[in-house]
Amino acid sequence: MADGVSYAAAAARHRTRVDEAEVRKALSALRECDVSFFRDGGDKFGVSRFAKTIAPEYGIDMRIPDCIVHRAGYYGELYGRAYRDMTEARELIRETARRGADFIKIAVSGMLDFKTDGHVMDDAINKAEIRELVRISAGEGLSVMAHCNGAENIKNALEAGISSLEHGFWIDREGMDMLIETETVWVPTLAPVACLLEADAEARAQFSENALLSIISSHRAALEYARDAGALIACGSDSGAYMVPHGRGTDSERDYLAELKIDPSAANARVAEIFKRR
Repeated sequence: MADGVSYAAAAARHRTRVDEAEVRKALSALRECDVSFFRDGGDKFGVSRFAKTIAPEYGIDMRIPDCIVHRAGYYGELYGRAYRDMTEARELIRETARRGADFIKIAVSGMLDFKTDGHVMDDAINKAEIRELVRISAGEGLSVMAHCNGAENIKNALEAGISSLEHGFWIDREGMDMLIETETVWVPTLAPVACLLEADAEARAQFSENALLSIISSHRAALEYARDAGALIACGSDSGAYMVPHGRGTDSERDYLAELKIDPSAANARVAEIFKRR
């Protein structure tokens, strides 16, 4: 749904009816960058559901979670649907499955604050809650993708049994060891930070360059350790995030991983295997 420029403008285009022209524009950009498999992050307007129906026209195998499943008052409102307790969470996951989700996406933590010091914003759900979300999803035959940042949040998510860690900023050594032990796929999304550092002065002025540099330095170091230890590191760009356009964002992510001498092919294949309806 997002276009890499403005979430508000993108949401306005799709709020009452999916803008087919914009969806086709994004799929065309992905095809031009030789993307044949695309795992979307979902949205609350039905854009990803529609995109999946026409993606084969562009030679793309598209998998979707339908939307982000998140606790009310926590991160996820922009793209997701909220639950207030685990009874509602169970029904929401079942509804998402009925809508045709290939997997479930949960919001464990918030985003990073690029404007100040890079800390993780918003509260995070606890390990017991993550575990229950994973258990309910498994009951529907669906794996779990977890949006998660922050060392303790990451370890909670890994221990709870997620199938993929999305972003994973500020992961620590213990978390990386758990990542490897559990064989969880890590999708590190360097692009949202690296692309901001490479943007023009006007775009960079909105954020703290020191925070961006600190975040990317820590993330690269973690990836080097994980690479050497044999972690499954997949290519996922957070396509559609600010300054991460569809297609070119994926190309950028490939380049960033290549700079770190990371070959994501095995992890990409693993993602294609586990993130589909069983």
